[in-house]
Amino acid sequence: MKYKTLAVVGYGNIGSTCAMAAKRAFGMRVIGVNKFPEMVTKEERAHADEVVGLDQYERVVKEADFILGSLPKMVSTDNFFNGPNCFSKMKKDAVFMNIGRGTTVDEEDLANALYSGTIRGAVLDVFKKEPLPVENRLWYAPNLFMTPHCADQDKDWLLRTMDIFGKNLANYVTGQNLVNPVDKEFAFQGASAAKL
Repeated sequence: MKYKTLAVVGYGNIGSTCAMAAKRAFGMRVIGVNKFPEMVTKEERAHADEVVGLDQYERVVKEADFILGSLPKMVSTDNFFNGPNCFSKMKKDAVFMNIGRGTTVDEEDLANALYSGTIRGAVLDVFKKEPLPVENRLWYAPNLFMTPHCADQDKDWLLRTMDIFGKNLANYVTGQNLVNPVDKEFAFQGASAAKL
């Protein structure tokens, strides 16, 4: 039996949780892509068959059956998933999914890829503008499944959120490292920043 390959682009806490589910439920081969693969924790790494840097991005996109975007919103990730960089390189029967941020996807390029049959389909939980404007071509795109920015909301999502907040408050007060920190200098650097 040949197992399907899931590429998780933006492999971190969220991506590794998705990878764990994909491996447990479907026995998938998982490749994580992270700008800084050396910073991926041992726990996160345990859920992937490979964790690679951006230098391997093109190879990974070409061999994946499913590509999951879980990138953060940053200047350097705007329209990261676009026709030339992603959709034209994917297998014709591959599916693109995005649960990261809507700003990371060039929606017009994705619509073109879906209408032309360049890729098999897509699943989107996030969009550049929410709610998605009625005139957006994605509403009528073939083989597209959309959800209203709710992929994280299982029965325990609020408890998990408050748990992290409580840990971070205690860590902040005692001068310890925060859980899931954001490097604001990196996140908000100018447009000349290297992609991802």
